[in-house]
Amino acid sequence: MSSSLVRKANKAPSAQLLLSLGSTIPNAYTFKVARAKELSDHERDSIWAIFNENMRDLYSRSSFGWNPASKLAELFDPLSRFILVHEEAGMVAFTMFRFEYEDGENILYCYDLQISRTCQRTGLGKALMQSLEQIGTGWRMGKIVLTVFKGNRSARDFYSASGFEVDESSPGYTEDGEDPVEEEEVDYEILSKPLQVEQLL
Repeated sequence: MSSSLVRKANKAPSAQLLLSLGSTIPNAYTFKVARAKELSDHERDSIWAIFNENMRDLYSRSSFGWNPASKLAELFDPLSRFILVHEEAGMVAFTMFRFEYEDGENILYCYDLQISRTCQRTGLGKALMQSLEQIGTGWRMGKIVLTVFKGNRSARDFYSASGFEVDESSPGYTEDGEDPVEEEEVDYEILSKPLQVEQLL
């Protein structure tokens, strides 16, 4: 099931999504928006190399396990959208997201936000997150949602500083003052950040 806004966003060409980005792009980098099917083989290889470098150990230690075939299918699903970041030497970062309709809400789901180790702590993560917010707001999504491993302290700190909080869909979520719900302990949590919906130009 999907809403008319999600269907409209999913049909939007990459060039139109790129127009949603404001002046948050650092001067040393080039940003590109693409569907999975629009990626070159070299771009796919670069995406996988960055993901593998950053996340293989975390996945191997998690309840999900390390399953390259499953992750490749998720990354390059037909509905996946990418913002790619290039410098002169090649790709240095990416985020993969989708427009989705969940529990009666239009959302932009950020599946991955990955920065190559040589470019971490340079402001690229903040620039990519701001780009996601601009796209989500421009296409009238209600919030950005993402999943993060509890053991990934640097990522959790980054998302907290970016305004994300535990989403009500996260396992074990409770409102302030409520008794904790008895659920099986998991090693991840779902975070979200509301977006200020605008009229699409």
